[in-house]
Amino acid sequence: MSEESYVYTCCPGWGDHEFCAIKTIVKDGKIVRTEKACYTGAEENEGYICQKGIMSCRQPYNPKRLTHPLKRVGERGEGKWEKISWDQALDEIAEKLLELKEKYGPETLAMWDVVASVPPSQGLGALLSSRFMGLWGATDPIQGYGLDNGPFYAAFYDMGNFYKYMTTDPANFDSSDLIIVWGANPVENQQRIAKHFVEAKSRGAKIIDIGLLFDATAGYADQFIPVKPGSDPALSMAMVNLIIQRKQYKADFLLKYTVAPFLVRDDDGTFLRDADGNYMVWDLDSNAPMSMVAGQQDSPSDNMELDGEHVVDGVACKTAFAHLREHASKYTLEYQQEITGVAPEVVEKLTDEYVAADAAYIFGALGLRYQNQGESYRSFYLLGMLTGNLGRPGAGVTSEMLPAGFPQTFNDAEITMPNGREGYKGKLVRQAEFIDQVLSEEPYPIKAFWVVAGNPVHNCPNRGLWLNEIFPKMELIVDIDIWMTDTGQYADYVLPDCMPFERYELVASAAYNHVVLQEPAIEPVGEAKDPTFVYSELAKRVGLGEYFDKTAEEWIAIRLKSQWPMISGIQPPLTYERLKEEKLVRCATPPVNWDPFMGMQFDTPSKRLEFYAERLVPVNDAMAQYLEPLEAPTPMSLERGDAKGKYHFFSGRQRFFMQSMFTDDPVMAKLSGDKPTGRMNPIDAEAEGVKDGDKVEIYNHRGHCIIEMHLDQAIPPGTLQIWFGWRHDAFEEGMYSELIPALGSNETLDDRALKWVADVEAIGGYQPGFGTGGIGGMAGAWDTIWDCACDMRKVEA
Repeated sequence: MSEESYVYTCCPGWGDHEFCAIKTIVKDGKIVRTEKACYTGAEENEGYICQKGIMSCRQPYNPKRLTHPLKRVGERGEGKWEKISWDQALDEIAEKLLELKEKYGPETLAMWDVVASVPPSQGLGALLSSRFMGLWGATDPIQGYGLDNGPFYAAFYDMGNFYKYMTTDPANFDSSDLIIVWGANPVENQQRIAKHFVEAKSRGAKIIDIGLLFDATAGYADQFIPVKPGSDPALSMAMVNLIIQRKQYKADFLLKYTVAPFLVRDDDGTFLRDADGNYMVWDLDSNAPMSMVAGQQDSPSDNMELDGEHVVDGVACKTAFAHLREHASKYTLEYQQEITGVAPEVVEKLTDEYVAADAAYIFGALGLRYQNQGESYRSFYLLGMLTGNLGRPGAGVTSEMLPAGFPQTFNDAEITMPNGREGYKGKLVRQAEFIDQVLSEEPYPIKAFWVVAGNPVHNCPNRGLWLNEIFPKMELIVDIDIWMTDTGQYADYVLPDCMPFERYELVASAAYNHVVLQEPAIEPVGEAKDPTFVYSELAKRVGLGEYFDKTAEEWIAIRLKSQWPMISGIQPPLTYERLKEEKLVRCATPPVNWDPFMGMQFDTPSKRLEFYAERLVPVNDAMAQYLEPLEAPTPMSLERGDAKGKYHFFSGRQRFFMQSMFTDDPVMAKLSGDKPTGRMNPIDAEAEGVKDGDKVEIYNHRGHCIIEMHLDQAIPPGTLQIWFGWRHDAFEEGMYSELIPALGSNETLDDRALKWVADVEAIGGYQPGFGTGGIGGMAGAWDTIWDCACDMRKVEA
């Protein structure tokens, strides 16, 4: 009888934005349980594990798991397969790829790789696929992926950086006096954040939850403020207006760190500049304009004007703050109430408490998946600027919450771009362009689709677009996964991937100031293979074998040769041998919590916080504003009669699943009700003649779903919900993903999105490989997963 041993692995529920590494206990070659990770130093107590992580040890042994390569023998989607060998699968796939390359060119192969889909994100699966794309010349169709784009849009224009503002250390919340949770549910979905909310509350902090649903976070909060779908920026801009009208803003902060004193031309909305292109401000001491050197944050005067208007050399202008004051003035308490449904006295009290708090934090976490999401997050950052709640202990704003320590950069460019950036032959396209290109076959046809990380038919709606328009254009579809997914059902070949418990990886994201080595806990089940095997064997067959000649451990050793100070500064030096021996090693991080506003340095053109974004003037979006959502019915659209549906459809997530992961576990499925169901408010149910347990059809112009409906007062009137995660086969008819606008399609584009694309291209464009130090690809259409209108009818028995 052997003794227990352990390794570290990434939780299969990695993509819930906790990104947990977990301790996996093994005995006699079997996983017996999983436990929280044991970090060191300041993070000693920051290891966490939720019910998904605890249950994950069952996943490798699930009888539904893919264990052998499969080849389609019937029609796509018919479900007829034959087991084949890896040699046969790779031989036939390679032969087809070479045939298509000869006929159409290498770019006819599109490789779908959502880096967050396979734990750990930014792992070898992502890096080696990027390497293959660059060497082959394949098309990367998820640059400009229509997901999570609101926070990136806000961060790019207001702070000048895509990725820096994705993370903050939740320990920063401990010293907060007020935490406003806006469009998030950490109590159910993010253990580490919830722990620090509890810590803050125990020290006297007040927690206010603003959102659509009364969820567990709303129940834990001191106050819940419900808002109508997609109305959030109207509420936040009303707070902005109150702060300005009552002069509750921090003038010194605005003058030092923002573009508030910059003079803006009345005629075209651009910043007034001198003959040398420098910005202009108004100096109160000399009562005259003064130049501010472009690209320098330092102020040219100790007494700049904050709010004023002037005529300079015949040009009428006013300060950016004056523009903001005028712009925000329309967001009266009564105006916002029409949109949000929030009573004026509630907004007044919320604003007063936010202003009065010594350290206030606005916590947003991707919960505002509407076309106007970028405006919401920009308005949150604006509130932080007005009150000086940025760059101070316990204060801040976060729009995408990845709970982590200091960002770490590894030597990944050597892997993704072996011939340098100039030698990278991959074609990087936005998803909207990819969809159009598949259908039009211009400027070149795309005939092969390789899915290595993701499940677009399920998680990248709408389903009908993929099955009826995109897939029929493909001569080859290959899906690599651990389950038979909705995408895999329509593939020509399905290849079994290793789970995190079965392969080597470097945990290089959200590891809480540590570098963690993932080691195999068990041998791969069946014939499952890791990414190193798949790409090495495929490369041999298509003439790229010399570039894929290393083991997983050798690739990891290359990644560790990083010049990033917090990696290169580890003492004794971090080698693969040391990491193998110690399992995890703490980075050489400063003795403070990571805060993206630390140092208050910004990469905007002005090097200041740009609540007035000059680059967005051409699309009338210089300042955050309320825009009606793409589809979610608003009081105004319902009154006008042009709403695209009577109800707002919301595919809410729940604690037992992560995307579609864990839906195959019978225990987790039972905890989730054994089958997908819907929820609606009893007020709507009475009007529709629906009783608890009745069968209804939810539908719109894209598709439909027949579901058993349950009544729940936690769901606001006018909203219909189906739990996210269940696969198509679990539904009686239709599926929720049929209803939702396609991510990244032209359906969700607007002038703001196209301007963003142009501005990204102007500074170098998309770059290959997530996290390789290049400019990111997060520019494109809006994430509209929850921005969806629908109607409903009762299905008679």
